[in-house]
Amino acid sequence: MPKPRSDMRKIREVLRLRDEHGASQRQIVAACRLPRTTVRDYLRRLKAAGLTYAAVAAWSDDALEAQLFPRTPAPAGRSEPDWAYVARELGRRGVTLKLLWREHLEAVPDSYRYTQFVARFREWQGAHKEPRLLRAHTPGEMVEIDYAGMTLSVGVGAAARPAQVFVAVLPYSGYLFADVTWSQQSADWLASHVRLFEHLGGVPSRLVPDNLKVGVTHASFYDPAINAGYHELARHYATAVVPTRARKPRDKPSVENGVLQAERRVLAVLRDRVFATLAEARAAVVELVAQVNDDPLTSQPGMTRRELFTTIERPTLKALPAAAFVIGSWARFKVPETYHVTVDGVAYSLPHRLIAATVDIHAGPEVIQVFHRNKRVACHRRQAASGDPRSGRDRVTLDAHKPSNHRAVESYTPARVAEELAAIGPAAAAIYARIRADADHDMQAARQGRGLIRLAALHGATRLEASCEAALAANIGAYRYIERTIEQTDVSAPATAGVGDHANLRGPSYYH
Repeated sequence: MPKPRSDMRKIREVLRLRDEHGASQRQIVAACRLPRTTVRDYLRRLKAAGLTYAAVAAWSDDALEAQLFPRTPAPAGRSEPDWAYVARELGRRGVTLKLLWREHLEAVPDSYRYTQFVARFREWQGAHKEPRLLRAHTPGEMVEIDYAGMTLSVGVGAAARPAQVFVAVLPYSGYLFADVTWSQQSADWLASHVRLFEHLGGVPSRLVPDNLKVGVTHASFYDPAINAGYHELARHYATAVVPTRARKPRDKPSVENGVLQAERRVLAVLRDRVFATLAEARAAVVELVAQVNDDPLTSQPGMTRRELFTTIERPTLKALPAAAFVIGSWARFKVPETYHVTVDGVAYSLPHRLIAATVDIHAGPEVIQVFHRNKRVACHRRQAASGDPRSGRDRVTLDAHKPSNHRAVESYTPARVAEELAAIGPAAAAIYARIRADADHDMQAARQGRGLIRLAALHGATRLEASCEAALAANIGAYRYIERTIEQTDVSAPATAGVGDHANLRGPSYYH
């Protein structure tokens, strides 16, 4: 393997002392402060190559290195491993160099032994390192966000289950924040952000998350699509979401280091602790994270993350909004003909004019809001499902959302029909009372009553009342009789004209 280039200066000095001063090996060791074995190796190589100080004075370090430390060529017929493939595979979880070496050995049995395989890969890796951008950080400019790979076990016995650890870091101060939630789903993701801002006492200008689906629905460096709930949170806190490139952890090195610190100094410490509740686990994590923030920084002796954050970074954060952020889930629906959308088993009404339109639903803990073209068109108090969808109890409908004919249908109850006919006159009310008494079901009577109301609309209330009086005088209480005779009724004649008095005649007062 080639020597590091930093040794070329030492080698030139060894050669100069030998040629120009005739120094012995012991004198060269003392003058260059090199191990005796190293000086012996250098002198041997220089002698074998027949080099003198005067001859190599104008040589570059690359040329001298190639002359003294020639790279050992691969044995004839031995194929060189695809080091680019090895580097890509190492990026996958659980893949090691030893595993890749074994797989390569199965394909090429006479290839390198493991030590040579590792040495040659490291050499290739060193020659193909990507340059890194040296970043400058502005106080309060951004917060980088991710989840730790490790989890915490919360619960006792069979009830125990893993809890996720949310990690955020302010790059300028390195200030670390961690939160514990049951999942990485939208509600927990947003709740962790709310707790982060409350803990910081302000809001950074940018949120830099990974391309988690809970935050970014479409990963794109140029135009990423931000999840609706996450976008709403950013708008509420007057900040911006600027996600990293997909599968580019170097775009957020601060939180990558923060996750490493959290796993080594917090989660590893708590690995055997038993937490009965999520709140208990969260408190333990907060306590250990506080210790990390209070440790002295090697990059700035005498300072801690907390001191940098408190004195310099916190004053630059945006103020928290006066109103609390309401966490909810977003969904998109195409409005059906029933002009209701179902959320968690309960159907909520929308204006009927939106049938076939696409609407966005925000389901909060207490309120269901419906938006069409970014304008709120409906708002309902959230209701728990009864578990019996056929009963009609799992339906929330506003009269304003119904078309006029639906409102009419539902408003004409038997009692409402009786009120309208009573307003027309006592005879109409008496006819309806008789119809209700003779009907097998109240809804049958209500339909006939609505028929009477329709007749009043067609022929006038006066004519309907006169026709009802004539029907009562004839001892007839049928809707069909009134419908057939209403046009022939003489509204100027007394209701009992031509009938005569007898004991079986019952007037309108009989039906009151």
